[in-house]
Order: sequence, then structure tokens, then C-alpha cells
Amino acid sequence: MGDRSGAAAGGQAAIETRDLTKVFGQGQAAFRALDRVTLTIEKGEFFTLLGPSGCGKTTLLRLIAGFEQPTAGDLLIDGKAVAGQGPNQRPVNTVFQNYALFPHMTVADNIGFGLKMLKKPKSEIAATTDAMLRLVKMTAMADRKPAAISGGQQQRVALARALAPRPRVLLLDEPLSALDLKLRKEMQGELKRLQLETGITFVFVTHDQEEALTMSDRIAVMAEGRILQLGSPAEIYNHPAERFVADFIGDTNFLDAEVTARNGRTVMVRLPGGAVRKASLPEGLAPAAGERVTIVIRPEHASLAPDRDGEGDLEGTVENTVFFGTDTHILLRLPGDTPFTLRRQNTGTATSPPEPGRTARIRVAEGGIQVLRA
Repeated sequence: MGDRSGAAAGGQAAIETRDLTKVFGQGQAAFRALDRVTLTIEKGEFFTLLGPSGCGKTTLLRLIAGFEQPTAGDLLIDGKAVAGQGPNQRPVNTVFQNYALFPHMTVADNIGFGLKMLKKPKSEIAATTDAMLRLVKMTAMADRKPAAISGGQQQRVALARALAPRPRVLLLDEPLSALDLKLRKEMQGELKRLQLETGITFVFVTHDQEEALTMSDRIAVMAEGRILQLGSPAEIYNHPAERFVADFIGDTNFLDAEVTARNGRTVMVRLPGGAVRKASLPEGLAPAAGERVTIVIRPEHASLAPDRDGEGDLEGTVENTVFFGTDTHILLRLPGDTPFTLRRQNTGTATSPPEPGRTARIRVAEGGIQVLRA
């Protein structure tokens, strides 16, 4: 986790929004891109805005950066209102998707450019540039031009350039989207390392759930200009507040079930096929006995019962198996034409996957069922 001592000592969050709203256009052509978003981002956090295209995450980032101004609501950085201020008046820097490096400058000159524009002394520019080159492991390439280095190296230069002036907040607008899969995974670790070493607040925008889960201290899942759920990666993944979040974050099985009893934050539900199991409830949901609900079961929380074991929580017909290297997905069809996927880790000792067409019993792990809001 990042160093959050500044938040505790200073008493101010890095970023606060209060009913922040952005509307583009007027009249019937008006589009509400951001709808009364209230949010606090702590100092030293790696905070991610996650959601599909058009959900409002980039609009929120641009409002924080100063590239757009809000239609309504408040925006504070380090406790100070910044409405009306441009990007150069705010203690933030932004790393864009295309990196925007100067092709005629060397790597070192690109990194020091912002400091030069701030009219810092030459000795300070040189020292800071050297420190940034070491931080992003690019010292050996200081004299190269951007065209002579790889895409991943260009991204490191863009990060170093943005970090050099020591902004209070670094905004990252899907900076990994142009990289191939292997390099993207490598850079996820690099980004987290940089954030931890610098202690700077990172606000990261992505539509990639894996990026969000692997790097973030907290995630805000967005849709239609609103924040649907805010929490740690584990909270978001294991306890989604509603169906959209459960469906967007990871693979998910949705089933209809009936509540048979409720005790505080847990209920007993009758699964398709008749088995009764315990399930957890999200905050604010209190279904009564006899009520129909939607439940979610993650594929890794289900397993096939051994052939010799006639018991199980669900029963279905195997349709296909898909090999993913580290694990195998077994695709089944439950009664009522309901699809169901379970994930089995490939340990090297696992039995062969079941043949398509056979009937299989499914066990659900303890704690593996959650009731969702409709």
C-alpha cells in the first residue's frame, strides 16, 4: 500500500468531489457525462476509476486535471477549491494514452522539459532528470530519441517526465492500452512500484478489470456517469453490490434462487434443484423468506463432485471445456437452459476434464454465494 501518512498528518484528502456534475451540450442535445459524483481520494493512494467506454471515468479525470470545468458541484485538491483553474494552475500532471513525447528531444531532455518550463535551475534539472532516469530504469538510454526505444520504454519516459516536477497527484488516462499483453502485465508492476517509491497519489483510468484489481488500493466502478461501488479490489470482487459490478468484474454465474430464512447479513437460499445453502447479503438489502432473488457464484467457487459422490448443490450437463494454461473452464448447462461455468486449476495432477454431454454434479464452496440487488 502507498504511504498515506500525509493524509493523516495534513488532515486533507488529495482529492474531494461533492455532487460533481458535467453536462455537455444544451437542451435536447444535452448529455450528462457525470452525475453528482461524490468521492474522496486519500493522499498516497493508488486509486482507479474503472468502467466501460462512456461511463464517465475519463470525464472525471479531465475535470480533476483542469481540461474541463464542471457544470455543477465542488472539486477540491489538497482541500482547496480549483473551479476555474486551468491545468497549469493545479498541482497535478497527466500521462496520456499516446505518451506525447517530443520526437526531436532525447529521453533526458523529454524528462527535464517540464522542469525547464518551470524555470528551475540547471543543476536542479540535471539532478532531478538523473533521479528520474534511475527510477524508471532508463539511465542507459538517456541520449536516445523516442523513435529509438520501445513502446514500453516510451511509456516509462512519459511517466518520468510527469513525475519530475513532483506533482501532488498523477493522473493516468489508460496509459497501458497501446502495449501488448506481456508488456502490459510487466508495466502494471512497474506502475505500482513507482507509486510506492514516490508516495504520490495516482489516479488511474482503465476499462481493464485486471489492471484495476492488480494495482489499486481502491477502485470506483462507474457506469452512466455514476459511481456504483467503491472499495478495495477484494471488496469489489468478493462482495459486488449489484449485478452490473458483479458482471463487469471477473467471470460470474447468475442464478435465480428463493430465500428460505434470514439472519442478519446472511440468508438461506434454495438453489435450482432444491439444495439449500447459506448466502451473504450486501448492505441495504433485506429480502424476506419466500422472496425470489438473484445470486452470484464465481467460477472458482464451484467444483465438480467426484463420480462416486452422488451429492452436490447443482446439476448440469457438460457442454465444453476450455484450456487456459493455468486453469481449465468447464462450461455447463443447468435445467432451465441456464449457463454455468466453473474453473479448475491445472495443478499437473488433476484428472482429465469431463466429456461433453455427460451429467455432472456441482459443489459450491462455503461462503461462495452472494445475493445481489436486482
